[in-house]
Amino acid sequence: MEYAIKLLEKERELVIVSLKNGEKERLTDLKQLDRALDWLRLLKEQQIGMVKKYQLERMPPIDGRGGFSSYRIAIDNETDDIKFWEEYKKDDGSTVWLYSGDYILREKY
Repeated sequence: MEYAIKLLEKERELVIVSLKNGEKERLTDLKQLDRALDWLRLLKEQQIGMVKKYQLERMPPIDGRGGFSSYRIAIDNETDDIKFWEEYKKDDGSTVWLYSGDYILREKY
């Protein structure tokens, strides 16, 4: 990952030089490089490995429930009985709500 980041950073520097020399059409290239670098840095920071090990799922629309409905993450306590389920809370005590169009990155096992 580090090699790819360094390579793109060098290319970014070249694009900036081109922009300073008046090559305004390179602005799109700079934006694309910045986006790619942001994603690579996030993947590195989160220690996300081979893309083949992951599945990206988009949350579908919640039909017939209004525009403010959300998905929540629950710990099922190994039962199908909802009364024993607990809503997942992060370390800071806040909950995670997902909305239509959000993505979930799942590791394949």
